[in-house]
Formats: sequence, C-alpha cells, structure tokens
Amino acid sequence: MLSNYGVTGRTGRQAAIVLGTIGLGLAAALPANASTNTAQTTSHLLGFSVQSYSTYDRVILTVSSVPGYTVTPTDVLTRNSSGKDITLPNSNTYLDVELNPADTIGFTGPTEVTTGFPEVAAVAEVSSYEGYTQVGIGLSHASSYTVTVLSPTQLAIDVAH
Repeated sequence: MLSNYGVTGRTGRQAAIVLGTIGLGLAAALPANASTNTAQTTSHLLGFSVQSYSTYDRVILTVSSVPGYTVTPTDVLTRNSSGKDITLPNSNTYLDVELNPADTIGFTGPTEVTTGFPEVAAVAEVSSYEGYTQVGIGLSHASSYTVTVLSPTQLAIDVAH
C-alpha cells in the first residue's frame, strides 16, 4: 500500500505517525488566539463602569491596551487565585471575564459595584493572578451578550434585557 509520503508498508505508517506527531506538537505550541491577539505586553485593568440602555446593560472595562480575553457564562463564579466560589449581590448567574496577559497595576475606583439595572446586578474585580485578571459580572437572569472592542483601551460587554 502506498502512503501519502510515497513509502509503502510499515515504514510508511511510521513516517506518517512521526510527521503527524510533529505537526500536533507544533500546533499545541502556538497560542489559540495567535491570529487575533499578537500583543504580548501585559495590559493593566484600570477600572470599569456600568451603564444601562433601553434594551441592554453595558459593562466597560478600561485597560491600558486590550489584551486577549474570554467571556464565559457560568452559574458558579470561582476566584482563579484561590479556587473558592464567590457570589455577587443580587446575582443568579454570572459572566466570568478573563483578561490575559493582564494585571491590576494602576486600577482606580471601586473593586465592586452593585447596580439596580435590569440585567447586570453587580460587577467586581475578582482576582489578578499569574498574568490573568478576572472580572465577574453578576446577572439577574441568564441572557445573551456580545463583546466589542470599543477602542484600544475599552472592552464592552453588552447584556440583553
């Protein structure tokens, strides 16, 4: 049997396995967000604000520069630095926002804000640990959300009413 590498039999299978293993090793070495975020300098979370509009609530994270980020809906908010579950006031579910690489050097303002808004009940700077900064957004209900880079220094999370 002829393999894709022009070698037949057992030797061909071995070559394919070796090349496949090398390819997997290279793929694992590349960061998952390499195509969308090439900046490797550490960003600083400087503060956040919360606003309410007729159809959505908006959380704006102010940063020195927008780092890589993930926003994950969850029923339990766990502090990355300690592994302990935390709760935010008036919140039934959460959005767990992780910024990387990021820290809280230069952070100003309160570390937790409680609102009376329809969907975003509270926002808190939860932890900054080993290059990850975590922000928790407490929601009244599970709801759809969008994430938008507003500017080089602002990341917005909009949560629908």
